[in-house]
Amino acid sequence: MSLNALMLQQVGPKAGPAGTPGTTQDSSPAQSGSSSPGGAGSSLMMLAPIAVMMVVMLMMSRNQKKKDAETRSKLRKGEKVLSQSGLVGELVEMDDRFAKVKIAPGTNVQMLVSSLIPYEAAAGTSKGDDKQLKDLKEAKATADKK
Repeated sequence: MSLNALMLQQVGPKAGPAGTPGTTQDSSPAQSGSSSPGGAGSSLMMLAPIAVMMVVMLMMSRNQKKKDAETRSKLRKGEKVLSQSGLVGELVEMDDRFAKVKIAPGTNVQMLVSSLIPYEAAAGTSKGDDKQLKDLKEAKATADKK
């Protein structure tokens, strides 16, 4: 069987009023059922990768929440903390949901515990950047002298 025979559908003449020349009144069951076989299976195959991605994303978010909870459980009074908004302060008091942070002498603010991380953890990531910046400044200074 050729490729054209597989792709092309055989179509009979149009059905018209009885007695019209060139038309037929034949209604075979093979031509009247024009539903595509396997329609439900193909849509399930399209949804399978989406379902797998959703499961993976759910597992990743759960792991991240556990890590964040561990980090916050290590916070103690008097430690420096950094909020998501960029405020740096000293942890004064903390319960399950809220924390009081001293951001200036005599100024305490109440924040969500979920928005806080230890300041050392945030500062530790930029130490390499500071070193690179210092190296670039030294290189520029020696280049200017020459």
